[in-house]
Amino acid sequence: MDSKKTTGCVLVLVIGACLSFGVYKCKYYYSKWSDNRDRPWAYSSDQGTKLLVGKWEGSFQDPDKITKEIKLEIFEPVTEAEREANASKRSRKRGGIRTKDKRSFDGLASVKSKLGTEEYELYGAVDKTDYHRLYFNFRPVDEDKRVLPNFLALEADEGEWKDDQLTVTLSFAYHRKDGSSYSDSADPRHEMKVRTTLKRILP
Repeated sequence: MDSKKTTGCVLVLVIGACLSFGVYKCKYYYSKWSDNRDRPWAYSSDQGTKLLVGKWEGSFQDPDKITKEIKLEIFEPVTEAEREANASKRSRKRGGIRTKDKRSFDGLASVKSKLGTEEYELYGAVDKTDYHRLYFNFRPVDEDKRVLPNFLALEADEGEWKDDQLTVTLSFAYHRKDGSSYSDSADPRHEMKVRTTLKRILP
């Protein structure tokens, strides 16, 4: 009798585990399908579709006329199912925004010039009605490793992307050697914005 009870308990546990796994897989694939529909800028069932996520590169001149090379990567968002399954693992790990906002994205950027290399995190969103329009903000990865004095990248707005081209308008914030910010309304450099076009870095 004890043997039969043990066998029955094991069978119930196995069935329960299978059902739980089945529910998880259904939820996972529904989440994938939902993201393909709600985040067409990030996901597509067609491998040939051009997406916003990926790596981009270009160049621009900052307000001091210093030529800078920029490379950025926009991460693939974390799906709802992945978010739940990996919540504890990703709570302290970058790489995929964890918001339910279907328009938001994050990433990294590197800006190189004769002054040094500026490293940034990116946070932005696509437009509510047209996901080919976007904006994002720059934030230094490490405040103590900023390249100073310098016109640091602040934000990119009026963004548009299509296929392998991404065009944005960059604005800047000047920081002194000690890290403090400085602005002078009489100096046009501090109000300057720069329009630049980036190309997709193909694999």
